[in-house]
Amino acid sequence: MASIDQYRFTLRIHPLIMEKMKYIAETNGRSVNKEIEQILKWVISDYENKRGRIHIEEKNQPGFRDARSDKEESHRPEEQNSMRSKPISSAFFKSK
Repeated sequence: MASIDQYRFTLRIHPLIMEKMKYIAETNGRSVNKEIEQILKWVISDYENKRGRIHIEEKNQPGFRDARSDKEESHRPEEQNSMRSKPISSAFFKSK
């Protein structure tokens, strides 16, 4: 299997959140790093489903495959612009 170049990113995180992430990652059989990466993929997918695909040159990004159909790509630019002001997801930050 070919090695994939990856970005390194330092994350400062509240200790309580980190402990909860460790618990979730262990439950899912992943490292905390892979669990966070999976969550980020879900957020990106949610964003793109609501606002249209983020166009980035993906042919040089190994490990990412675009499975969207042409029908899903048919979002008009004015629709995308009108959706930009809407919140993406508050599922992770529910207030009591």
